[in-house]
Amino acid sequence: MDTRLFSLRHIVAPFRNLSGLTLAVSLICCLAVGCGGPGGPELAHVEGTVTVDGKPIDGASVTFEPAGGRPSFGITDANGHYVLEFTATREGALLGEHVVRITTVRAGSGGEGAEALVEARKELLPDTCHAKSELVAQVESGSNSLDFNLESK
Repeated sequence: MDTRLFSLRHIVAPFRNLSGLTLAVSLICCLAVGCGGPGGPELAHVEGTVTVDGKPIDGASVTFEPAGGRPSFGITDANGHYVLEFTATREGALLGEHVVRITTVRAGSGGEGAEALVEARKELLPDTCHAKSELVAQVESGSNSLDFNLESK
């Protein structure tokens, strides 16, 4: 007797009396629980302003990194204002404590025409703001306004 066949029959036997509808409903329930719902994790709105030596900085990259989970990103505008995005279609950041990394470095495009408008920029901030960040922020439920007043090197 083939032991593989016996094992398969042994596994299938308890499910022989279940109707197709019962099996389908059970499968749907298992999938719904495993997906975590359609909205994904709970996020909170996060925005603020980044200044360097008292002046707003345009084009700085702002990253909020939670201890466990996906980071959120934002880019400052001409007024130093940023809004964090969790994904391309969802704004916000995960709730809890985050290490914040802010960098002003930007690689130039080296192209011609419209691409040449993106100029390279050296880092204006010390490593304690990005690579070895000492910046920490707490994201709470609701709307968060978190400003960063930084000093250049």
